Amino acid sequence: MTRRIRRSGLTMPINNPRFVGRSWTRDCDYLNFDLEDSVPQAQKEYARTLVREAIEHGKKGAADINIRINCAYPEVDVRAAVWPGVSQINFPKAETAEQIKHLDALITEMERLRGIRPGTIRIGATVETTLGVANSYEIASASPRLDSFGPGTGYDMSMDMGVEMFVGFDQFFYNRGEGELIAMALGLERDGSVYMDDTTGNVGNADLALNRAIASRKAGLRSGGGLHPNVVAPQNEGLTPAREEVENARQVLEFFEDMDARGEAEGEMDGRTIDRYEAARASELIEWATLCIRRDAEKAEARRHTIAAEETALAESADEQSVEKTLESESTPDTHSGQSHEEPQVEEPAPPDDPEQQEQEQ
Repeated sequence: MTRRIRRSGLTMPINNPRFVGRSWTRDCDYLNFDLEDSVPQAQKEYARTLVREAIEHGKKGAADINIRINCAYPEVDVRAAVWPGVSQINFPKAETAEQIKHLDALITEMERLRGIRPGTIRIGATVETTLGVANSYEIASASPRLDSFGPGTGYDMSMDMGVEMFVGFDQFFYNRGEGELIAMALGLERDGSVYMDDTTGNVGNADLALNRAIASRKAGLRSGGGLHPNVVAPQNEGLTPAREEVENARQVLEFFEDMDARGEAEGEMDGRTIDRYEAARASELIEWATLCIRRDAEKAEARRHTIAAEETALAESADEQSVEKTLESESTPDTHSGQSHEEPQVEEPAPPDDPEQQEQEQ
């Protein structure tokens, strides 16, 4: 599968029209429209009817469209979620490989029914229970559609493990490491980020988001996500190599190529040992930075196109209203002057007075 850029993403309740309507303006690499925890049980059925509208909103900004379904209702949710324009179905609380295989079969059938190229829609799986952690390798290898995999580090996992949230230390260190290593071994995108001390649970903390994104990239992670628009820009920035890093990587490659041409295996550049491992690291950094730049340009162009189209539509609507008002004014009597636009009526002249009648009246 083609590598996707998933530095930033927002998970939002699909039944919140304000969030969904503005989603394309957020500059997210992906959007995760939620049918699961953020939607009350009483609104689940209604929420399923909103998927196609949400897709249209999200695509205005060129975001990859993800739909998070309920693990308890895969059949009805997949029927509602699989449409052209959807990139990925996210499956929460995964516990067994059989769940993922069943999900794959459901998606395959809906792709066929809706004319979507087979294999287009990917699966993202999250383990959020201890059973899921124990079965992580089987889950992550259950389907060729499975593209991203990661451990849950939220309330579901904390409740299942019997630990508190926001305690000032990494209570999820084992399942976090287990999930990341399995994803790496299978060549999957690793969902998640490095641990950073946070005892507040403030989902809109931009400074924390930036520091975590920078640290995550240095730890080999490439994806982000959150619940608040404030974290999108910091994630895009922190998970993209800075210009200085790219320039330094180019110097490393040039130094290594010259050294290799001389038949040398390693050398020193500015007090730093350069060998084939450092050269490979520099090459990957340049490649990733290039993909990030292209992705940012793609999103910016989509937003410009959407804004221009909306401005054109508003102008055309204003012109139509102006024409309608003009036509109305031309067909409405001018009540201010007391004159009518209708053709004036000409009165017949009165007949001359009858002398005999005048005499009788007198």
